[in-house]
This record gives sequence, structure tokens and C-alpha cells, in this order.
Amino acid sequence: MIVTLGFLLIYLVSKWQWTLNVAFIVGILGLFSAYLARKIDFLWMKLAWLLSLIVPNVLLSLVFFMVLTPVAWLSGIFGRKDQLSLKNTNDSLFKEYNKKFDKAYFEKPW
Repeated sequence: MIVTLGFLLIYLVSKWQWTLNVAFIVGILGLFSAYLARKIDFLWMKLAWLLSLIVPNVLLSLVFFMVLTPVAWLSGIFGRKDQLSLKNTNDSLFKEYNKKFDKAYFEKPW
């Protein structure tokens, strides 16, 4: 039924006549034949498996190149140099943290 509804939705959006025919044929075959309904389900699951191999890679690539790469470039241009303190320019790697701790600081740590 989902395949049939999908083809009907495509027909409503695009007005392609062949999608209406395919929706009708798939709906009738799935309704009257359990064997063909299983075959349609098998093909649908194979299509879903194939798309699961392709779509995440495309989406992750788009996010990487369209979001993370510009952020990294802007951070490199405008950000503080050596943010991870990889270059040892001081005598010690310890950082001094001059803050007064009182009882209330430890009561609600989050």
C-alpha cells in the first residue's frame, strides 16, 4: 500500500500518467496475490537497502563540505592561534586558574 500511495503522490505532484498506472497495477497485484505482495515487499526492501548505502554518504559529505569546512576556515582565519596548545611555548603545560572556590560552588556542580 505504501508503494501504491507513493506512486499516487508522485502522480499528484507531477501529473505523469505512467505513475498512476503503476500505482493501480501494484495495488491490484498486492491486494489479490500474497506471493506477488511478498515479491513487491522484497523489491521495496532491496531499494531501501541500496538507498541506505548511498544517501548517508551524500548527506554527510554535504554537511562536511558545506558546514564544517567553512567553519574551520573561519576559525583558522579569525580564531585564536594554537587553540589546543600543541606548541609548547611556556615552561609548563599547567594552566593557572585563579578562582575562589566556596561551599556553594560544590553543591550544584552542573
